[in-house]
Amino acid sequence: MANKTLLTNAFKFSSVKQMYYSPIATIPNYFTTRMYCFLSKVDPWLDNENPPDPTQDQKSLKHLMKNIFVVKPIGTHEISPVIARANWTSGTVYDPYSDTIDLFEKDQNNVNVFKFYCNNRYDQVFKCLWNNNSNASTIEPYFEPGTLNPNNIFQGSDGYKWKYLYTIDSASKVNFMDSSWIPVPFAKYSSNPLKYTTAGYGNIDVINVTNGGSGYDSANVAITVDIIGDNSSKATAYAISSNGSISDIVVSSNGSNYIDANVVITSNTGSNASAIAPVSPIGGHGSDPLSELGCCNVMITSTFNGSEVDVNGNPIIPIDITYYQLGILVNPTSIQTAPEVANAATYKTSTDLIVASGFGSYTSEEIVYQGDSLDNATFSATVLSYNNDSNIITIINTSGQLNVNVPLFGDSSGTVRTLLSYSTPDLVTLSGDILYIDNRSGIQRSSDGIEQFKVVLNY
Repeated sequence: MANKTLLTNAFKFSSVKQMYYSPIATIPNYFTTRMYCFLSKVDPWLDNENPPDPTQDQKSLKHLMKNIFVVKPIGTHEISPVIARANWTSGTVYDPYSDTIDLFEKDQNNVNVFKFYCNNRYDQVFKCLWNNNSNASTIEPYFEPGTLNPNNIFQGSDGYKWKYLYTIDSASKVNFMDSSWIPVPFAKYSSNPLKYTTAGYGNIDVINVTNGGSGYDSANVAITVDIIGDNSSKATAYAISSNGSISDIVVSSNGSNYIDANVVITSNTGSNASAIAPVSPIGGHGSDPLSELGCCNVMITSTFNGSEVDVNGNPIIPIDITYYQLGILVNPTSIQTAPEVANAATYKTSTDLIVASGFGSYTSEEIVYQGDSLDNATFSATVLSYNNDSNIITIINTSGQLNVNVPLFGDSSGTVRTLLSYSTPDLVTLSGDILYIDNRSGIQRSSDGIEQFKVVLNY
């Protein structure tokens, strides 16, 4: 017996919503989720202009985690659903909403097949409900309170009908809007539109004339528009005619609980007019922009300031380094919280060594070690940074056991100092799971710089 299955678009939308809430998700007696952005790796690639593709074999993941030097939590204010940016463009034929096709179909390059929404110059987002029988759009839709009809439909002289959905607020614009993406808000009632909206299973926002017919004269002979379907509250509408043809049909009452709807036009004089009444999604147009716009992407942002310090005023991240990896880590543990997940604001994951005064300086990226030679080392690590004034070496990628009052050798610089003491990080090395890896050509830190990273995950 053959089976044919379909993993629906709703799975993607649900995954986006779960990702949005995941940084603070808690299930009693099971687990608590904490997501962090990490910075890693200070030694260059073999070819910095073309960094290698990330890999996820166990050896590579372990080496990556040993090279992490800071993790910073990701909050819900730093994560947003996003969709591909679609600036309204005059001369474009947009695709109207239809309840009989999959508007979220993708081509082989994972790009939307249908152009059914746009954002205007005022950062307002609209969904196309009618394209005037496949004509080009020439009037940019816009929303001005009090100017649209009760259904928030913008109808320009080009015959297009646009449903106003939302305006991108200033904070979301700064954090989540760029040349490729625009943010999508969570609607207040999207979790249960059947309970909180009046549309029910679906209502009628527009009726679109596909054939104006002939012989109609609404001034002298009544034109009746009947919307027939399996509704609990019936939609009503009236026709507008011009030169004997029906030019538009205006919805006066949306009705509710429609699944199917057909339009019947009757008049004692006219004939051959036809129209369609696409039924809205459950809850009505605009009740859940995320699912209505086919949102299957999440943007995560994280910002690192050059001057960030811990609670004691000590620098968290050196400013005189270049690093080559960043990504997302979920549910690491710390010494303070084990076995529960880490929950501090920011973790410095490097180790600090205090060495005796002497000649020479350790250099960033070099290997330091204890033992007879690097090949026969009892301890080795990569230098993240060195402060010659305080004699503090910050290291990552440690291997072996440190011993105080024993020389520490710099493999490249030739520097030799005696290790006096050391402090290890609170975060447990190799704990948590890597969700995302981004190999970069090289990011130079500075004391007055701000590094904001934007990561888009697709479902």
